[in-house]
Amino acid sequence: MTRKSKGISPLVAVIMLIAFTMIVAGILAGWATRFATEQRSILEKCVRANIVIKRATYAAGNLSVMLYNAGTVPLTNFQVQVTYNSKGPPMPSTWTIYDSIDANSFETFSHNVTNTSIDFVEMRSVECQGAYDLIRSYDVVGLP
Repeated sequence: MTRKSKGISPLVAVIMLIAFTMIVAGILAGWATRFATEQRSILEKCVRANIVIKRATYAAGNLSVMLYNAGTVPLTNFQVQVTYNSKGPPMPSTWTIYDSIDANSFETFSHNVTNTSIDFVEMRSVECQGAYDLIRSYDVVGLP
């Protein structure tokens, strides 16, 4: 005598699919809530962030930039990009400064620069990309 094996009943299959769907939806809802909360807090902070380059000087291979945090929140970690003018395409040089500036305060950052054919200097907050300022070479004191 041979036995025919049967699968699960359609009712049980539907119940299992609904349960699986609800579990996945619960996991995604939790993740989406946390993600939205984190993004909102970052956005609320970055709306109040603003930086201004007050002065830039070049002396003996050293570029010094005085940065003013004109926002209402402290900022940390800045990316500096110096773009050089040349006969070909612009050549950028980028480095990161791991320092902080309190709200409504000044800080001076320095870096060795061997090339004096600077076109512009841009400073940008790493945590708030919208907080940045740019200064042209004619505003950098001491460039030849």
